[in-house]
Amino acid sequence: MEPPVNNLKSPKSVWFIVCDELCERFNYYGLRTILVLYLTSILNYTDDQSTMIYHGFIFLSYFMPLFGAILADSYWGKFKTIIRLSIVYALGNVILTGASMANSFTLDNQRFIAIVGLICIALGTGGIKPCAYTFGGDQFQLPEQQDQLAKFFSRFITAIYIGSLISTFLAPELRKSVQCFGRDTCFPLAFGVLSLLMITAIVVFILGRNLYVKRKPENHVIFKTFGCIFYGIRKNIVSSNSKEAHWLDLAGDKYSKTEVSDTKAALEVLYTFIAYPVFWALYEQQGSRWTLQATLMNGKLDGIGWEIKPDQMQTIHPFLALLLILSFDRLLFPFLAKFGIRRPLQKLIFSTSMAVLAFLLTAILQYKIFGDSTTIPTAEGHFVVYNGFDCNARVLSPSLELVGNNDIDPLGSAKFKYTANSYEDVVNIKLKLNESCDAYVNYNKLDTNVTVSRGESISYFLTSSSANKGVQLRRINHYDDFIKPKNGHPSLRIVIGDNVEKNGSLALVAAGKTHLSYNISSFANENFVQVHIGNYSLVHGERRISSNINLMPATIYTLIIRSNDGDIQGLKTKLYATDEGNYLHILWQTPQYLCMILADVIFIATTIEFSFTEAPPRIKSFISACYSLTQSVGNLVVVVVSALSFHKQVHEYLFFSGLMLADTLLLAYLSYNYKYKAFKQRLNDSKNYHDNDDDKVVTNQSELQLDKK
Repeated sequence: MEPPVNNLKSPKSVWFIVCDELCERFNYYGLRTILVLYLTSILNYTDDQSTMIYHGFIFLSYFMPLFGAILADSYWGKFKTIIRLSIVYALGNVILTGASMANSFTLDNQRFIAIVGLICIALGTGGIKPCAYTFGGDQFQLPEQQDQLAKFFSRFITAIYIGSLISTFLAPELRKSVQCFGRDTCFPLAFGVLSLLMITAIVVFILGRNLYVKRKPENHVIFKTFGCIFYGIRKNIVSSNSKEAHWLDLAGDKYSKTEVSDTKAALEVLYTFIAYPVFWALYEQQGSRWTLQATLMNGKLDGIGWEIKPDQMQTIHPFLALLLILSFDRLLFPFLAKFGIRRPLQKLIFSTSMAVLAFLLTAILQYKIFGDSTTIPTAEGHFVVYNGFDCNARVLSPSLELVGNNDIDPLGSAKFKYTANSYEDVVNIKLKLNESCDAYVNYNKLDTNVTVSRGESISYFLTSSSANKGVQLRRINHYDDFIKPKNGHPSLRIVIGDNVEKNGSLALVAAGKTHLSYNISSFANENFVQVHIGNYSLVHGERRISSNINLMPATIYTLIIRSNDGDIQGLKTKLYATDEGNYLHILWQTPQYLCMILADVIFIATTIEFSFTEAPPRIKSFISACYSLTQSVGNLVVVVVSALSFHKQVHEYLFFSGLMLADTLLLAYLSYNYKYKAFKQRLNDSKNYHDNDDDKVVTNQSELQLDKK
């Protein structure tokens, strides 16, 4: 290419496009930031279901650009496509806001309305996506304004990150810091503010309508591109002895030289797109899996009395991304050039390598949060005795292997190991309560049998018999469950003395969350129940009986409740924790975010400019749509993997890391075989297009030059 000429002024119209993009991205990223928590906490979807809906929404958002490109390139043109689909976009925001306010509706109806709103938003944002930056690119004459075009792309991406920076911080604050409609959160306020920004985006874009260069949509240009490909394939099958240099040259008898040439160039760009979906599969999980991981972490900043919300960690991404963008030309790219990383596809290889590292760090953090799990040897059986009395119990069975001393404190426990001879053995145990429990029959010697199973742990509760006030060793109904739920929530079982009235008003209530409580009756069968992380109090009606029942992530709890005289006001409790997880600070996610941010900034900036400059001008929206389609496929990958449901989340993270490593090797192969191109783009030509308004005229001709490097 000849060196660019900088004597042409940068078009003023692009500022309206940049401002429109800022408002639209504010809406989109703010919505994505809080969406997965809206699905789990308000619509009561499971973590896996929420992840599938979240990525299904993004899948549709990035699948629709194909249809948006068809409308823009073949029918409406980019300007009208952006206006009309933005209205659908705003309507979807209003519907979603209404769904979040519909407390009087049934849960199924709320879910239905919310899904309708999300579909409208996906149709709108997806439809305008291939038109936004290509419409901005249409305002420049190439190659004379190549440098100005690069600055526009930089401003365009900066607008994206500014919008996402503000919204990813503000949306969690709006939904968490305010209470409305009888809930501890206020999603309607967050969704309402985002809707307002989308309406603002439409107004800003319309204000610049008289300044825009509007390219005439070519008649069915995308269908012609597909037709050229399929016709070339069919001709190659029929004409097996063809001597043409390229298989698409056989389509020359039906399609023009320009159409064949542009289709060739488009296919060469699309070959590189094969490697993109896996990157997007990892990138998009910041709003789903990484946010859900953050819900298991401590966000409190004690020095300033403020808490980082789980979805607010995403604010790190646009903030640091902006700093990296500003350092592109002076620091980042010159630094990479020292290591021979200069060409676009070389930068992409570096980017995907950082994504591999990001998910390795995510897997390590997930492992640390969950901690270790108890593993019982197959030839060994364990049983645990919980003392439900207000006096010591002494173990009188020397043959049993006791972990600890022989005395079990009031509300204490003892763990026994036994080498079983068969799958289930019956083992004799002798216990004696001290004199302070002499009101009970056989308090001085309890001689009974317990069952021990190979590879299992069974718990027993030393309590009084409600029938004759005797002492009994009652088996707790189920085996001890050491399998932690995939979502990392605490597992809690409650064991209650037989003389305690299981009153319906007895409940665990979370501190500061009036709407989060668990009735004790739901634990009546003594099995493990998943509960939310937090600090709870045991209450009876309005009276607090016990407080500071602190439940941490990925931990298995047993809560013992007993009363010697059966009086519910005199209850005593003790909480046991086994296989404890770690309540790490949320800022431990920072290293994985740093790696993904570096990967994302390089990847997006490189692929957007690469897709635009390597694509023929007449089908730029088609190339942009195919680019967006790679993001759609990436989200579909996440949906499929979530449906497969790995038993442990850490294994899922390792799977994605390995998949990204294989994809990096594929990208290296594609980079080695790619030939770079350059196109000329003119604003004036003999074939002019006039819109209904007094607009500038533009051409649709293109000229291809091969980069000889």
